[in-house]
Amino acid sequence: MKTEKIFYYHFDKINPWFMLNTALLIMLIYISIKCGCLLFWWQTQVLWDVAIFSWLVWSYKYLLPQRLAVINDKTITIDHCEPLAWKDISHAEERIVRCCFHKLKIIALIPKVGINYKYNFLQRHNGEFTAFSIPLYEIVSQKDVEEITKIIAKKVKLVKLPD
Repeated sequence: MKTEKIFYYHFDKINPWFMLNTALLIMLIYISIKCGCLLFWWQTQVLWDVAIFSWLVWSYKYLLPQRLAVINDKTITIDHCEPLAWKDISHAEERIVRCCFHKLKIIALIPKVGINYKYNFLQRHNGEFTAFSIPLYEIVSQKDVEEITKIIAKKVKLVKLPD
């Protein structure tokens, strides 16, 4: 692999957050049309601000591409963390972790002891996920899962789960 390969998350856009935003927007538009004087109330203005902010955050997450990993010959960068050198990885293993009553499959990259790496807050406090976890569940396309798994298996020893 001479160039770097970038993988992205694939989130489902139609979800409860989208439905809540839509319901709030419909309600606010209806209120604004039926009784425009309510627009002068601070409570209504706060609701409009909340709706606009929620739509902006939803748009950022679901409409803009969110980077999962950048992989090249020397390093792997997961999300927006510092790059991790392949030589600093002891091995990788597939795991099943629990998150909000769901069992999810991931690849955990296990670093060598004593590496010099600047961990961020989420990497230090990530529950059953490790500091270097790559999801293998529905937020990543199946094609990307296969390609990421193949690349990691070429770079380091990969311990797979029994089928």
